[in-house]
Formats: sequence, structure tokens, C-alpha cells
Amino acid sequence: MTYRRAILLCAGRGTRARGITEGQPKCLIRIGGETLISRVLNQLGLNGVTDVHVIVGHEAEQIAREVGTRATLHYYPDFESTNNLWTLAAHADLLRGHDCAVLFGDVVVSDQAMADLWDELAGIHLLVDLSTRLTGTMRVRRAADGSVDMGNHIAPADADGNYVGFLSATSAAAGLLADAVAAEMAAGCGTDAYFTSVMADVSTAVPVSFVDAKTDEWAEIDDEDDYLLAKQRFE
Repeated sequence: MTYRRAILLCAGRGTRARGITEGQPKCLIRIGGETLISRVLNQLGLNGVTDVHVIVGHEAEQIAREVGTRATLHYYPDFESTNNLWTLAAHADLLRGHDCAVLFGDVVVSDQAMADLWDELAGIHLLVDLSTRLTGTMRVRRAADGSVDMGNHIAPADADGNYVGFLSATSAAAGLLADAVAAEMAAGCGTDAYFTSVMADVSTAVPVSFVDAKTDEWAEIDDEDDYLLAKQRFE
């Protein structure tokens, strides 16, 4: 039986956010007295997602203490030398067999945005702020053939919006995503890449929809300015 699963990517060191993390993983930043990871675990539970897997690396023990029995943790030893394409590829089997979400661990979203991510799931849903095209962020662009490209290489003027860092996929689509990231790692490619770099190829085989997250419904915390913005929006 297919059920809902989520994978949280929380292995990175978060070097740009050292001023606010004080050595902690970014997913342990507190907004309104609650850590980012606790907030997302609660939101997932409200949407029927209780099978949650957290991929950890930097200060894994701190995350383990915070999560307790609410999720299954998987340690990724190469977190210092690779980006999250390899982080996810090393755990690609978690994507197989179930409707699945992949979530960045340093992002906070509204309850409504999380609910919208799972609404009428077909193919792949990308949570996208369609009203902004920010520099220094991951942007998305749909080509004329319907395929979707993602990344910082897309000029703001050419983008359809900003990727918020959350996606959901049906079991079949998640399996294709697993195949794509695993193939990159097997070929020795993409050590510095985000897993979203495979979306251009995956989107030729499965429909990809943009789920609109309004600007005030999300924040990605990379530095102190982002943290202050997140506090303003969610506290």
C-alpha cells in the first residue's frame, strides 16, 4: 500500500549562517520558540505524513536529541565534501515505493503552503513563489516543451519564480527522481550540485506542477537577514 513519506535534508554545515546557528545545524534554528525541524514534523503530521526520514551529517547528535522517535535518522558521512544531490542519491531507495516529499531543512513555510504541497498530488509538485525572482536563490523556469529547469544559473528575468525548497511526488515520479540522482552519483557527477539539477531530465518523463507559495508564506534561512525576515513572518 502506498502511503506518504518525507525526506528532510539536514546534513549540511550551514557555514553562511554561523552567526545565528552558533555551531548548531540550521534545522535547529528557533522561530517562535520552535525549531525548524520540529515545526516541519508537526506540519507533516497534520497532512498524514508520519513516515519521516532525516538525513544528517553535521552535529547529527544534536538533531537526534531534538527529533527523538518522531523520525528515522540516516547519517551521511560525506556531508563536508558533497552537496545534496549526493546526499539524496546515497539514500535514493527512500524515494521508492511511496508518495514522497523532499524538503530542505533550512526552510520554514506556512501551514497552508505545506497543505497545498500535498493537494491533488500528481507527478511532481514544486513549491514555488511565483511572485518573486530573487538573485542568489534557486529559480525555476518552464520551457516551451513543458520541461522544468531549476537553479541559480537561470537569470531572474527568465525565471517563472523562486523554488521554496519543498517538493512532493507520487510514487512513480519519486522513483524516477531516485533513478536520476542515483545515476548521477554512479557516474561520479554532481558532487557540488543540488539534487534539483536533475529536474530538467525528470520533467520530460513526468508532469511537474508549480504550487504557488505566497511571498509571506515561506523563508529560507541562509544568513542573519533571512533569520530576521523569518521571525517577522512567522512569530
